[in-house]
Amino acid sequence: MMRLFRRGGRPEQWRAADFTPRYLPIAWKIVAVIAGLTLTGIGVLAWVILSQVSTVLNNQIQAQAELTVAPVARTSGELILAEDHLTLETLLNSLVEDGRVEYIAAYAIDRGRVAAAGSPPADDAADGVWPLTAGAEPYRREVRFQDVQVGYIEARIDSAPMQELMRNTVNAGVITAAIVFLLSLILAIDISKRLVRPLERLAESMRERMQPGPDDQDDPRVVLRRDEITQLTEAFNTMAHDLLRKDQVEAALRRYVSTGVAEDILDNLDRVELGGRAVEGSVLFADITGYTALSQQCTPEALGRMLNEFFGPMTECIAEHGGTVDKYMGDCTMAVFGAARPDPDHRITALRTGLALLDTIAGINAEREARGERRVEFRIGLYAGEMLAGNMGARERMQFTVVGETVNLAARLVTIAPPGGLVTTRDFMEHPQMSQHNTGKLVQEDLGQHALHGLSEPVDVVRVHPTRTTA
Repeated sequence: MMRLFRRGGRPEQWRAADFTPRYLPIAWKIVAVIAGLTLTGIGVLAWVILSQVSTVLNNQIQAQAELTVAPVARTSGELILAEDHLTLETLLNSLVEDGRVEYIAAYAIDRGRVAAAGSPPADDAADGVWPLTAGAEPYRREVRFQDVQVGYIEARIDSAPMQELMRNTVNAGVITAAIVFLLSLILAIDISKRLVRPLERLAESMRERMQPGPDDQDDPRVVLRRDEITQLTEAFNTMAHDLLRKDQVEAALRRYVSTGVAEDILDNLDRVELGGRAVEGSVLFADITGYTALSQQCTPEALGRMLNEFFGPMTECIAEHGGTVDKYMGDCTMAVFGAARPDPDHRITALRTGLALLDTIAGINAEREARGERRVEFRIGLYAGEMLAGNMGARERMQFTVVGETVNLAARLVTIAPPGGLVTTRDFMEHPQMSQHNTGKLVQEDLGQHALHGLSEPVDVVRVHPTRTTA
């Protein structure tokens, strides 16, 4: 939870003052927001309640004043006209003595004040609690005699009980608000901890993963440690970068191995180990006739361009027919059918792929001749049977491939194939799987028996090519 920055020099030259907190934890921010909202809510609610209470108390004071002064106003008209001030004062004193009013006075229209009782209240009658209207303005009531105003009565009602009630209300409200605020603060702290704890754990885990290694100590970049959300943002950015790298690695993997093999490796990363399984499939080898002599006549750069010129379209052709390019061995391409993905018709698929490869190669040679370049002839050997498919090599360096007698026989057959031709064995063409498909358009040319290196018995070899139509 720190911001680390370099003032210059190597790590051992950094000062302790360089490591200081640079952010307010998000938990504190959550608590501050909740506390602020709670205080605002309490303040608004208190203002509304006190306003309502003040209105009610003022109305009560006005009602009390009306009940107290109205009878006096009705009986004071004759006393004012008769100038019976003594009786009027006696009447007013009785109201003060009963505690109904603090101060009351009678006024004649033509003579001003004619009688009074009690003491006029001070200006701070509200006693600093809540400004009651009755405490600031006196209550007045007209005095009439036979519908003619002869004076008025002015009175100030004793608001002490009302002020006490208001004071008690304010005190109770303050205590309640303090309790509610403390409870909300405790609840906010608990909620913030529960919300932030997973973020802190995730941020801490990501920081541990992003700690610089021994080789990164001289890295001059600034490393920021801000709040948890920013750290999570950086963590997700790192994760997005890693996902991009993963996609790039997957794309690169598919360039080095076939799509089927790449998907099998990525789907079973926990089971990438040496070993394999017995499968039924077909193997095809295609190599260049006279490659040794051709390589001696070309520069390495020209030879590489020539190989890539053929291998690219050949790989596309194999993939379009459902095959898998197992590897490139110099001038030789090895393709497998039915190993990475089961294919019950792998024999006919491999045969059709081989013939399509010859057509692809013929098209490339036509373009080369048009440019004045020499033809490059390929030959193809094909065989099918049981083989072992899996990861071969060492634990530190392995390759998905197929091995077995079937693979060896296909590799031997390609050595006796004629330029531009495809050869296989008689038993390959007579297999029941082949009889299920229409092979009538294929010409089978018997090349006789051949003793192949590494095999104890000779093999009946057949050259296969499509039927040629003449115009």
